[in-house]
Amino acid sequence: MTEVLNRGAFLDGNTTRDYNHATDSEYKAFRDKADDLYKKRSKLSLQSQQAFKAGDKAKAKEYSEQAKKVLEEAEYNNRMAAEYVFRQNNTDSDRDEIDLHGLYVKEAQWILQQRIHSDIQANQSHLKVIVGKGNHSTNGIAKLKPAIDELLDSTGLKHWIDPKNSGVLVIDLTSGLSSQIPSSWGQPQQPQYHQQPQYHQQQQPQYQQQHQHSQQQNNNNNDILNMVLKLVCMCINKK
Repeated sequence: MTEVLNRGAFLDGNTTRDYNHATDSEYKAFRDKADDLYKKRSKLSLQSQQAFKAGDKAKAKEYSEQAKKVLEEAEYNNRMAAEYVFRQNNTDSDRDEIDLHGLYVKEAQWILQQRIHSDIQANQSHLKVIVGKGNHSTNGIAKLKPAIDELLDSTGLKHWIDPKNSGVLVIDLTSGLSSQIPSSWGQPQQPQYHQQPQYHQQQQPQYQQQHQHSQQQNNNNNDILNMVLKLVCMCINKK
């Protein structure tokens, strides 16, 4: 019998399944859309490189600009998935816990950084981080737990696996110096998934239409960013 349901540890003793992102069609649709767009972006980037090597700089530029737009759309869908799954997992979380299930490593690290920074500022004593056992990871190999463990090691904050559930990390927020927490953790900056190749960017002028598209995409991403930050604050302010 599967010991860990996707909600993570049953910290309140309740053994009823709460939420499972692996079976959520809306969450899956966002992730699948992003994956398809990343594949399209890779194909366009390759075509751009081939055209550039062939001396057709105009075609290379066209493919490159298309790849940029596709990349922006892919990352938008991933951010939508992250906001959606974080909300589903944390609307009923206890004051001293945060559930990172369904998040990619970069997303989970970024959200946890915001939460740790806020909790330390609020003089909270500890935080229970639900990372799971990797049951839904590729080949059953956990990705979140080792990544979060490494992140915490860099801060000097003491942390350990909850003896009642190996899918939960407990952080002692009083064990480190506030000066050891990077100042960037308190500055909301969206996690970057992929980087656009720069092999001939300097030769490409910027057009108003491209700027407007990028600005609109940034506004959408900022809306998602603000939503996630509100959810983090909502979890912190629970009685």
